[in-house]
Amino acid sequence: MRVHRLRMGLLIVDDLHRHYGGQEVLRGATFQIDPEEKVGLVGRNGGGKSTLLRLIEGLEAPDRGSITLRKGARMGHVPQSPTFAAGESVRAYVSEGMAEARAAAAEAEALTERMAHAAGDELERLIHEHERASERARRLGAWEIERRVETVLSGIGLDPSLWDREARTLSGGERGRAALARELVAGHDLLLLDEPTNHLDLAGIEWLEAWLTTLPSAVLIVSHDRRLLDRAVGSILDLERGQVRRYPGNYAKYVALREERFQSEYRAWRNQQDFIAKETDFIRRNMASQRTAEAKGRQKKLENLVRLEQPTHEVRVPNIPAPKTARGGELVLETRELAAGYDGREVFSGLDLRIGRGQRIGIVGPNGAGKSTLLRVLAHRAQPTRGTVEWGHKASVGYYDQDTSDLDEASTPYHEIRRLEPAWSDQEIRGHLARFLFRGPEVEKPVRALSGGERARLSLARLLLREVTWLAMDEPTNHLDLAARTALEELLGAFDGALVCVSHDRAFLDGLCTRILCVEGGRVTAYEGSYTAYRAARQAEEAARAAASTPAEKPRASEPKPEPRKDAAPSGKIRNPWAFEKLEARIIELEEQLAALHAALETEDVYRDPERLRETQTSIAETERELADCNERWENWA
Repeated sequence: MRVHRLRMGLLIVDDLHRHYGGQEVLRGATFQIDPEEKVGLVGRNGGGKSTLLRLIEGLEAPDRGSITLRKGARMGHVPQSPTFAAGESVRAYVSEGMAEARAAAAEAEALTERMAHAAGDELERLIHEHERASERARRLGAWEIERRVETVLSGIGLDPSLWDREARTLSGGERGRAALARELVAGHDLLLLDEPTNHLDLAGIEWLEAWLTTLPSAVLIVSHDRRLLDRAVGSILDLERGQVRRYPGNYAKYVALREERFQSEYRAWRNQQDFIAKETDFIRRNMASQRTAEAKGRQKKLENLVRLEQPTHEVRVPNIPAPKTARGGELVLETRELAAGYDGREVFSGLDLRIGRGQRIGIVGPNGAGKSTLLRVLAHRAQPTRGTVEWGHKASVGYYDQDTSDLDEASTPYHEIRRLEPAWSDQEIRGHLARFLFRGPEVEKPVRALSGGERARLSLARLLLREVTWLAMDEPTNHLDLAARTALEELLGAFDGALVCVSHDRAFLDGLCTRILCVEGGRVTAYEGSYTAYRAARQAEEAARAAASTPAEKPRASEPKPEPRKDAAPSGKIRNPWAFEKLEARIIELEEQLAALHAALETEDVYRDPERLRETQTSIAETERELADCNERWENWA
């Protein structure tokens, strides 16, 4: 399929239809995306979101309809299986994404050379072309390619030790992050992202969220991360029954507006059904009476009536019952000097932890730090290298494995439940599975053929058959769509026992957890409160470290040290007011320098001298970089 290009808008999708066999996945999908818009695409799993992206990318052709991209616009997407050239390093692979930036810089430099030998109208024309090329090069980051590449690689969580390693030797998750980094640096006019947070840790997700909000590109993103959709997008496209509806605002506003629309449409449909019933009854009673003419008139009007389609909430929501809590003591478990690791290395040590009945604990930290290892040791699924784990009286655990490896690949959902509940009737088994959206032939579908979301729901269906005193859950929201995640939160909120979970879903952690364990740098640090409280505490720690590492400017002898204000920020926010004032002064100085450098670009002495022009452009990039760093420190402090 050819993707048409035009000057209007950025992307226009019109009346898109797509069939797979007898299933109509898209039936008239229509929407538009404008330059720099950030748009989220939501809908049930299997509802056609990825199909729609593949059609826009040109990887598939629609049965009917058109996809129009603005003339000259560049579109990017992250390939599912990226390919790397032999011997190509990660840094080189990601840097290739900035080929357009290099081309824009080369064009600007070529124009500089030509300007040096031009005069009159020709010079005037070249100046305008140079301004256009320079602005494009600046927008694409051509003057700071190395910094841009390293910023993105670091932001998404690829360790610097991997940057110069051959890209083909990366693990699956690392390959996905490298491919994502390449598209993020490229400066596309339109960027398509399908679940970009899948291989990122929490720090990487938060970095991506911030990067997308400042990216001067339009973005169409499919994601199950509600916090990302709340903070990084300005409108939502809802793909429902093959059609697309647009809602203004973020995900939270979309949920409210969607419910309002459903209630309004349902009332209109219900009123029409009542009207049809009354008219039909009148016609039936009066067709052979003195009012036959009136009955015939009403029947004609009824035949010409445009019937409203009954509105539905297409999203299939699991009706998951709350787990039954077994009777046990107040103490769930206690650790002393606990240490553990994998692959012959210790990832944390010295952990003293006490978990009581009803506590809700979230485990966070960078990828590879040992989060899952800690959970497995607590749940007696792995042995510690040192220290002890002691369970309380009658403590019993229900363990959820993110890999769903406890499922029998040769089995079916029906037989997975039958294996655990041999005394149940056929109706009881099917009823239990129906709560988790397995109905009809789905209950006999081979486990090996189940999607990631189906495997997750089946694992939950098995887990909740047992009565336990606490739950240990490793990434329980992985593969679940937005409706299923909400249902899972509700059931866990009703669980009376303790909960310990590893998760990258910030909304999930905020909604359930009252204590956070951070596994990082060989240590496990506890923070009281929700995930939001944990992030605030971490930011305060970082601000305090930044303030402590900044050399203090000693006040002059004639200037008495100011008394602290009564409403001053608490210790840890700004420990050194003199350093803060110095930082503000530096920001003003850098802003003035940047204005002067941009003005210099327009002078004849600079644009006629290629060497001076390159030096000025480099100085602009360095000044912008330092100014951004200073502004970030100022925001953290203030």
